[in-house]
Amino acid sequence: MNISKILAAFAMAAAAPAFAATTTFDFSNLTYTGGALHGLLPNEVLNSGYWNCTGGDVCSSNFDSAHHPLGGNLIYTLNGITVTATASYFKDSNWTAATVIQDHDNNHNLAQQKGAGLGVYHTYANDDDNITSNEKLTLTFSAPVNISTLYLRSDGHNTTKWSSNATFLLDGVSTKLGGSISPHDLTGTTFTFQYGGNKADQFYLGGLVVSAVPEPSSYAMLLGGIGLLGLVARRRKQAAK
Repeated sequence: MNISKILAAFAMAAAAPAFAATTTFDFSNLTYTGGALHGLLPNEVLNSGYWNCTGGDVCSSNFDSAHHPLGGNLIYTLNGITVTATASYFKDSNWTAATVIQDHDNNHNLAQQKGAGLGVYHTYANDDDNITSNEKLTLTFSAPVNISTLYLRSDGHNTTKWSSNATFLLDGVSTKLGGSISPHDLTGTTFTFQYGGNKADQFYLGGLVVSAVPEPSSYAMLLGGIGLLGLVARRRKQAAK
C-alpha cells in the first residue's frame, strides 16, 4: 500500500467517531410473556443489580417490602454506550433517593407510540409508577452523547392522555410533552427528566436516540490526517510537472 492509501485509511479511521451511527434506547420495550422478561433489560444481575417487581416490571431496588431501602439504579449498555438511570424525590427541601421502575407493556410498539418506559417510585404504595409531582429521573452516560430524539409516554401508555400544552422539565427547562420530540443541541453526560414546567403533567421516559460525541483527540487525528493527505497530493502534483 502506498503512502496516500495509508493516509486515506488513517483519515477515515479518525473520522469514524464523528459519523457514528445512532443508538436507540427503547425503555418501553419490556414485555412479560411465558413467565419471563423480554426486551431491553438492564445489563446488571437479576435480584442483585435489579429486581422483577409489581408483575412484569423491573425496579432498581428490592421492592417487596419496606425493609429494603428505595434507590439503586438501572444500567443499560447498547453499541458500547452505557447509561445509568437513577431517581429522586423532593421532600422537606431536599432530594432523597427514589426507585427507578421500567414499566412493562406487552402491547409495546415504538413506531405507534405505544408502551410505557422509565418512571419513579418514591413510596412502597405501588400506585404511581410514572414521573409525577416532586419526582425526577436522571440519566448518566459513561461518555458524552448527543440526544437527537426523546420518546415520551403518558399515564395511559400512549401519547393521547396529556392535556393541551402539558409540560415537563428537561434539564430544568420547561418543555412541551410529546410522543416524539427533538431537543436542540442536547449534548453532555447527565440529563434530568422532571415533573414540572409551565403546565406540569406526569409522563414516562419511553426512550431516546443518542450518538457518541467524539473526543477532541479524534478531531485532532482527523485534521492531522487531512493535512497529511493534502501535503502528499501537493507533492505528487509538483513532481508531475
